[in-house]
Amino acid sequence: MSDLHPINRTLLTVLANQIVRTEAAFEDLRDDVFRAEPGGDCNSILDIGRHMLILRRFQMTLLGSSLAERVDDPEGVERIDDLRAKLASAADLLRQAIGEHDPEDWYAAPPPDKPRLGHWPDDPTIERFVRPLNDFTNHLGAIRAIRRTLGNPIERTQ
Repeated sequence: MSDLHPINRTLLTVLANQIVRTEAAFEDLRDDVFRAEPGGDCNSILDIGRHMLILRRFQMTLLGSSLAERVDDPEGVERIDDLRAKLASAADLLRQAIGEHDPEDWYAAPPPDKPRLGHWPDDPTIERFVRPLNDFTNHLGAIRAIRRTLGNPIERTQ
């Protein structure tokens, strides 16, 4: 990792922290809490977890990485162990995509005559990439809150 550009190394460090926090968020999660919907359909940990897989794929897409195609389909997730395995696999793919990303591209905006496709086409890559990274972290907070509400609090954060 020491041979990587400082931006790539920094993002990998942020990702490593997020991975540990993700593991903590799902540690000792009871199945009844995993499936509970205390605030309606969009507030179950199961649905949040599925969305987190989509976010990992989205991040790789924003980096232009073909690894995004290898992220497992989130709709097949029904059990916490399956979700944890799929999130770990997606994190490994994202780690690889960050490590392979051209460091000269992080702060480069696309030329006006060649806008990027997709979300935030005029923003530099680093700004596009960090938005779903932040969204992922926000979802970890939601998981903590749901678990606490349903009597299955997290013992550790990292």
